[in-house]
Amino acid sequence: MKINILKLKNAPGERLTFNFSKELAALELGGQVFRFVAPVSASGEVVNRRQLFHVKGETRATVRTGCTYCLEPFELSLHGRLDEVYARDGELSGSDAEIIGFDGDIINVEPEVIKSLVLEIPMRLACSPDCRGLCQRCGANLNVQTCDCQVEEIDPRLAILKNYINKF
Repeated sequence: MKINILKLKNAPGERLTFNFSKELAALELGGQVFRFVAPVSASGEVVNRRQLFHVKGETRATVRTGCTYCLEPFELSLHGRLDEVYARDGELSGSDAEIIGFDGDIINVEPEVIKSLVLEIPMRLACSPDCRGLCQRCGANLNVQTCDCQVEEIDPRLAILKNYINKF
């Protein structure tokens, strides 16, 4: 996902549109694996702002991962936004923390595309809002079957009182 800015290099205010689609390798984040089902797409425009190149656009991907409740695989659609500023490495100063450096006439937006998609991944990955997860005792998927396990829910702060009840 590289943008050739040769046409924009000496033309402040000019715009260049882009539209990419690329197969990407799976990502692993915090032990969770995300496999891209289809090519990742990115579209938008680059604007020359006097030696700074402003990249704005949208990213889209569909990933396959596992539900954190029932462990079943499911697909998740991600829609991210690009809004980055690039400058040549020689034109960066120490205070330009928000500006991304590049060499030559090519801007590689792939790392920022991936970052924009990662930011869209929800904190809790559930296959559906109604996912019931796994039984704590037998491990049965409660979305598929019911189990006969007796799960006694005791507030852990009061669990010690159970010992006193059994004594009397």
